[in-house]
Amino acid sequence: MTVVYCFSGSGHSLAVSRALAGLLACEIREIGALGESLLTCGVAVVVFPVYCQNIPKPVKSFLKELRAEHVVLIATYGKISYGNVLYEAQNIVSGEVIAGAYIPMGHTFLDGDISFDTKLLFPIAERINKPEKIRIPKAFKNPLADIFPAFRSRIGVKITKNDRCTSCGKCEEKCPVGAIRNGKINSRCIRCLRCVSSCPEKALEYKNTAILDKYLGNYHKEDYVLYL
Repeated sequence: MTVVYCFSGSGHSLAVSRALAGLLACEIREIGALGESLLTCGVAVVVFPVYCQNIPKPVKSFLKELRAEHVVLIATYGKISYGNVLYEAQNIVSGEVIAGAYIPMGHTFLDGDISFDTKLLFPIAERINKPEKIRIPKAFKNPLADIFPAFRSRIGVKITKNDRCTSCGKCEEKCPVGAIRNGKINSRCIRCLRCVSSCPEKALEYKNTAILDKYLGNYHKEDYVLYL
């Protein structure tokens, strides 16, 4: 059985996951909302975003628990830097890694563009049908990337609640790290913005600092990297 496991805050990784699930005729399961019995399969396709050149904390925990014979690792990134996350993920997960890819997408903190060329996924679907173990090489990662990445994101991006909040609890239900209650963010927040995108009333808003906007505006990397 093939399963696409997806971690997505603002929809970029979900768009890739849906395209792959369509090609493979399989289901999508959400990382951060899984039972222990759902962590075993024949082929696991794991799709997740790059956060500050790092693997998101919920994804790292998931990879440690996943039990699959074959694994495909796909990292979406916001056209700045993908760091070394596929190599790091490869060293965490059990099972044979048979494919990997870095896919440039819109940035979580910049825009909602979730478009990409689905043809990029065709070779991955073919490899799943004919699995062969590979080794993903190291890529460059900024030496400063591991210094409190979640804290840096919290400084750069502010999330606030407006008066449209109805206390429905959807944000608490969707938060993968238990970082929000009644629309109020705590220090566990990793700024995935899942709470913002899942609020039915659009009661949560985010704003970047001027320094972060300037930093993000200087980079527009479009590298698609495929490992087979």
